[in-house]
Amino acid sequence: MKSSLYRWGVVVVAFLVALYLLTPTIIDWSDGKLDGAPGSTDGVASLFLETNEATGQVTWEGIQPLTLGLDLQGGLLLQYHVYVDRAVQDRLTRMASDLEERLAQEKEGLEVEAVHPPGETYIDVTLADPADKDLFTEEFMTFFPSMLLTDTGSNTMRLEMDPNYIDETKDFAVTQAIETIRSRIDALGVAEPSITRQGMSDIVIQLPGIQEENIERAKELIGQTAQLRFQMVDDDGTNQFFGQFRGQLPAGFALRSIDGGYFSVTHQSKDALKEFFAGRAPDDRAIGYQFHPVYIDRENGVIDEQQSYWKTYLVYREAELTGDYIQDARVAVDQQFNRPYVSLNFDAKGAELFGNTTTEYTGQRFAIMMDDEVNSAPVINEPILGGRAQITLGSMQSYTEIQKEAQDLVIALRHGALPAPIERQFETIVGPTLGQDSIDSSMRALMVGSILVILFMLIYYRRSGFISTIALTLNLVLIMAGLAAIGATLTLPGIAGIILTVGMAVDANVIIYERIREELVVRKKPIRVAVKEGFDLAFSAVLDANITTGIAALVLLQYGTGPIRGFAITLLIGIVSTLFTAVYVTRILFDDWMQRSKNDTLSI
Repeated sequence: MKSSLYRWGVVVVAFLVALYLLTPTIIDWSDGKLDGAPGSTDGVASLFLETNEATGQVTWEGIQPLTLGLDLQGGLLLQYHVYVDRAVQDRLTRMASDLEERLAQEKEGLEVEAVHPPGETYIDVTLADPADKDLFTEEFMTFFPSMLLTDTGSNTMRLEMDPNYIDETKDFAVTQAIETIRSRIDALGVAEPSITRQGMSDIVIQLPGIQEENIERAKELIGQTAQLRFQMVDDDGTNQFFGQFRGQLPAGFALRSIDGGYFSVTHQSKDALKEFFAGRAPDDRAIGYQFHPVYIDRENGVIDEQQSYWKTYLVYREAELTGDYIQDARVAVDQQFNRPYVSLNFDAKGAELFGNTTTEYTGQRFAIMMDDEVNSAPVINEPILGGRAQITLGSMQSYTEIQKEAQDLVIALRHGALPAPIERQFETIVGPTLGQDSIDSSMRALMVGSILVILFMLIYYRRSGFISTIALTLNLVLIMAGLAAIGATLTLPGIAGIILTVGMAVDANVIIYERIREELVVRKKPIRVAVKEGFDLAFSAVLDANITTGIAALVLLQYGTGPIRGFAITLLIGIVSTLFTAVYVTRILFDDWMQRSKNDTLSI
């Protein structure tokens, strides 16, 4: 008896957890649409809902509703190609120019020519006097850590770009393009945009539910290239400027002291801050914005979205220098304190500008900015000469957190130094009407298929078919809860995966039932023995069938893109749910039925 209660307890807990995970989806569906905006937030629904004051978007704390993909709610599909080879060629061309300037600084009157042949991955440096090869010392080559030096004889030295660095440069170009596009799309307020890498150098962008009037704006924003700039923070005027708003800030805004006593106006929404400061900054100043996360679990990167906020900086509008002067940026580790930092190498012109800037503004903060966002605002402790610099990140953060921040900053710095051209390959606009037609057709297919399967099971297996129907219903609930738990976007292939799972679940029941029949009819065994051995002997066949399907789903998940991955995820969740319901739940229902029944026959 205790064993039976325990097994039923597992089923009940699984069902209650599934209902909890699906509650936001049910509330969202209350107006007949999965769009993140339920028709009513009164009563019980208000316990789960939170409204962003800046955007008006409704969210749920802890759990999120299912969202519909582009193919179901309409929107914009774009594919861009990133010219990663151009990124490498541009870097080499700039290095060639920098080589000449640096060598000329090493020896007055030096005659040198650095040539990067188009399409190649090396630079040939020709010297008038072969003896000048001695200038390529180990110290000199630290300015070009990504290049491998070779003496080709006579008066020519060849610098070949490290193959690993070539791959890294290409990868960084695509990664930063994705991050830049994502930050620009966020400004449009598109819910759940999908920006994924396809192959080595393509980017696929899906903007579900985007309004028609924003489509052209989205394409314009995506096509722009972000500009990395180094701008000085106005330390002298910061407190006076932000302090004037003390006691005058609207609800949701706060005046905080950051970075050792400097004032900053903060808010949970960057858009709200931009709207508040529109036209308020002096003509020669600008406002920089930086996200300040507050962590629930710092080691695992779990952010408390209610406590986190955006903070502001008052910066000089004119940039001291831009990312175009960066020769190289990479993450390094301080051997003394075992903490990651960002190591920078500027080209010859950038080294001069950076040296002059850090000399003039020693003791002040300078902001490393991408568009209007501040990536970092370190203090210049001393003049930085020679073209090499270190950016030390926050001391209160964990090693993992600093490592990630350093990697993100390197991506931003490299992109500023080497923007990779992108080209739109194609675009498709899916209208909301077509998306609704897809939903209606898919739901009809799911309903008709499920009804036909249920009728077959009831007619052919009678009362045992009724048990499989209960298990099938629970299976569908668990699949949808699994999708909600991982924050999945429901697409047309995903619905196809659900429909396929329905067939697989019934197939498992058929295998079990036929095995029970064989034990009853052919081997003439008692009902309880036939049921026990039917489940036991059929389990291996059911498991094998689902494992082989799972292997196929894993391959699709690994190598597929977009909708194919959605189909694979749905299928994998369905396999786990099917094994639980078809084997575990159905067995419990059979055992309970036999304990309550006094008949000597089994309706199967």
